[in-house]
Amino acid sequence: MKKMMYIITQGTWGGAQAHLFSIMRDQVALKNHVCLITGSSGQLTQSVKNELPTVEVIILDKMVREIAINKDLNTIFLLRKYIKKIRPDIIHLHSTKAGMVGRIAAIGSRSKIIYTVHGWAFTKGVSTKQRYLTRVIEGLLKPLTTAYICVSQYDYDLGCQKHIINSRHPGRVIHNGVSKQLLDISTENIFLLTMAARFDKQKRQDILIEALVHVANPKIRICFLGSGPMLESCKELAESLGVKSKIIFAGNVKNVQKYYARSTIGALISDYEGLPMSLVEAMAQGLPILASDVGGNNELIMHNGYLVENNPVVIASKINILAASTTIRREMGCHSRDVFETFFTAERMLQQTNLMYLNVLDGKI
Repeated sequence: MKKMMYIITQGTWGGAQAHLFSIMRDQVALKNHVCLITGSSGQLTQSVKNELPTVEVIILDKMVREIAINKDLNTIFLLRKYIKKIRPDIIHLHSTKAGMVGRIAAIGSRSKIIYTVHGWAFTKGVSTKQRYLTRVIEGLLKPLTTAYICVSQYDYDLGCQKHIINSRHPGRVIHNGVSKQLLDISTENIFLLTMAARFDKQKRQDILIEALVHVANPKIRICFLGSGPMLESCKELAESLGVKSKIIFAGNVKNVQKYYARSTIGALISDYEGLPMSLVEAMAQGLPILASDVGGNNELIMHNGYLVENNPVVIASKINILAASTTIRREMGCHSRDVFETFFTAERMLQQTNLMYLNVLDGKI
C-alpha cells in the first residue's frame, strides 16, 4: 500500500477538482492510503466525504489563491507538519498556489513531488506582471519538483520553452479524461448552447452574451453553468442588451454531462486555458464544440467544432452556421465522440497517471 497526498488550493468544484476526484477514487480502489489537503470546503470535499469515506480530508483555511505572505507562511508550516506526520510516498500537487506552497513545504522530505499543470500561470492571456512573477517563482521551485504532468501539449511545450521542464525535472502530457456517460436525452426541438465555467476574470461569458445580439435564430438559448464573482455583472449585461430572456443562469450543478446531454452545442469562451475538462465532458455527449483559440483547446478540436477569436461577431457567425445546418452539427458531434473515445477517456488518463506514479517511485523519472 502506498501513501498518496493530494494538495489543491480550493475544495470547490471545477476542471482541476473533477480531475483530482477521479484520481483519488482510482487510488482508493487500488487500496492505497489517500489524503486530501485543500484550502476550503465545497463540492470536492463533500463528494470525497460522501463517496470516498476512507480518504483523510484536511482543510487549511489559510491556503488561498492570491499571494498573502502571512497566510502562505502559515500554510507552509502546517503542510510541513502533515507531511512529517503522514510521510507520503507521493505528494501530488494541483493548482498554482498549492503547487507553490506544497513544494516548499516538502523540502527535506523523502516524498516524490509531482505537480500537475492545469495551465501555467505565465501563459498567454495572463497579465504581464503576473506572467513575469510566476515565471520567476516556477524557476526557483523547479529543483523541488520530481516531475511535471501537463494536461495539454500546449502547456508541455510552454514549460520546455521557458526551461521549467527539462531532463532533470521531466514532464509528460496526460490529457484530462472523463467517464463515459452517454445520455441520450437531447432533443432537436431545443437549440441550446451550454457553457460550464466559473464566472471569473479568465472566463468570458460576457463575450458570449454579447454574441447573442448578433445571432439570427430567435429560438437559440444559452445556458451558463457555474457561479462566481462576475455572475451579477453578466446578468446586468444580459439585461442591458435585452437578451436576458434567452439566457439560463443555472448556477452550480453536480452533473455537467446531464446538461450537455440536453444541449446542441458545447461552448467555452475564455482568455486562457490548460485543457478544459468542461469541453471534454461536452465531447463525451457527442456535441459540436465552440471554443476560444487559446491554450490546449486546439488539441480538442479535430473537425468537431470551431476555434474562434474572442469577438462577439465572429462567435455569432459560427453559431449561425451551426444553427442553420443539422448535417454539420451531426457530423461534428460524431467527430467529438470519436475524439473523446480515442484520447480523452478517464480510463486512459488514469492508466497514464498510474504509470507515472510507478516510474517516479522506481526512480525511472
